[in-house]
Amino acid sequence: MPAAALADAAQVTLSGLATGGLYAVLMLGVLLVFQVSKNINFAYGQTGMVGVFLSYFLYAVIGIPIFVALLAGLALALLVASLTDRLIIRNIPARQGFDLVVTLGELLLLTSLAQIAFGTNAQSYLKLLTNWAAVRGGVFINANDILCILLGVAVTLGGHLILTRTSLGTSLRASAADAAIARSVGINVLGLRTAVWAVSGILAWVAATLFAARLSVNAFYMTPIVINVFIAGMIGGLDRYWPPMIAAFTIALYESWAIFLFGEAASAPAIFILVILLLSLVPKRYLEERHEARA
Repeated sequence: MPAAALADAAQVTLSGLATGGLYAVLMLGVLLVFQVSKNINFAYGQTGMVGVFLSYFLYAVIGIPIFVALLAGLALALLVASLTDRLIIRNIPARQGFDLVVTLGELLLLTSLAQIAFGTNAQSYLKLLTNWAAVRGGVFINANDILCILLGVAVTLGGHLILTRTSLGTSLRASAADAAIARSVGINVLGLRTAVWAVSGILAWVAATLFAARLSVNAFYMTPIVINVFIAGMIGGLDRYWPPMIAAFTIALYESWAIFLFGEAASAPAIFILVILLLSLVPKRYLEERHEARA
């Protein structure tokens, strides 16, 4: 294979792994919320988006120091995620589909509020290491890509260790398995659940912030990203850990290669074709997993 082709392959793979690292960060939040509270949060990406937009407004418009602005954005994402559980999820009927409807409404609400407050034009966010770069063997490597990959691996391994090797993980798994029994042994299930939602808000903000450094952002920029994460969760199964986390990296690599081979417009069709093929080839598995996970 010619050197130029090898360099292109390495560049595409590096980009896919960097995106996959951020997909994995988002996926951990999806898994935690689903496994502990059995809910899907369609407003998940917008939770991170409003934090990013707030930090942008504070440092770019008002002139607040960047570190303080970032902390304010993080605090807002954490608050929105916590209140989603405390004020919305806890107060809806425990019937299938209600969480999807109300969080879809929240997605639209947060998107509209962001457009009203910050406008509809795309913005350029903080560079966050994207300008620290080097070329090695014809491959353009920037520090943001390396950070995203390392962060994704660290979150994936760290999440597994916390869930399987700590008392907190034991409490989380007990709450997920049977909330009534968990309460009977002294676990504060509702408090733990809200804390899990808060952590998901932090993870959403981290991923949204790093994606914002790589993209021009508007109020919808996280929506296609989170859709891909949900697709990875569907492929791997939200009642598991390793399969959806691995699927997050795989989906990102697949998307990166589809864009390289067929152009930017091929991203969404390529993902859709992948989903259709998987559902056509193994429909029984997905139907059974969805039924078991939602039961």
